Amino acid sequence: MSSKTPFVPFQGSTESNKGRSTPQGGSKVPRDKQNLERQAKLRYCIQSGQSSIHGDTLYEIQTQEAQSFSFHSGTGQGSTGKGPGTGKAVLYTPGCSMEVLGEGLKVRSPGDISQLPAKIIKCKKGDILFDVENGDITFRARNINFEAVGGGQDGQFLAKANRVATIDAPDVRLQGEKILIKADNTTNIISKGFMELKYGFAMASSFADINYGVMAEVLKAATTITPPSI
Repeated sequence: MSSKTPFVPFQGSTESNKGRSTPQGGSKVPRDKQNLERQAKLRYCIQSGQSSIHGDTLYEIQTQEAQSFSFHSGTGQGSTGKGPGTGKAVLYTPGCSMEVLGEGLKVRSPGDISQLPAKIIKCKKGDILFDVENGDITFRARNINFEAVGGGQDGQFLAKANRVATIDAPDVRLQGEKILIKADNTTNIISKGFMELKYGFAMASSFADINYGVMAEVLKAATTITPPSI
């Protein structure tokens, strides 16, 4: 190691003859039993072997403004540390993380829906979670597609809102084999122009008619739709 890039031993350790640090004084030993490493530069440092919640550090670079990019072994919180492919890559920055991609790709004509990826995130297993504690999420694109392609008990698309859910477009279409609209308070359908209803069979009744009317039993037998739990 040259004198221009001196080795700085990890805190609580001593420098070994090979230019690496050896834990002492109760410091946690990495699971692979290798020595700790840490090299300090003017504005950043590089380290390996330290323990963290993500697992033992394989390689980490830190800057003077607390940014870090690190790779960890599969020994972190909630992990058994066994099997291949359990390592983590962790990027941290106190400010904005930005990517600018696809500048050299072609511009498609209007109506061309062929795929031209500028970024692909592919998960062989596991989930993707966007957790924004104090902010908003905005998707802005020429077209936006959501697809739930699971089969059996999967293939569900769920959207929840604590206050208001709004869909605003010149043309809104709802199509399905079964459609249920349930309101615990008020339902309003307002058309300022022409309104058309087409059906094969129609039944309209109030809860009083179902419970107490002369057609109560007929209506109960005909009412086969069970509202889902929301």
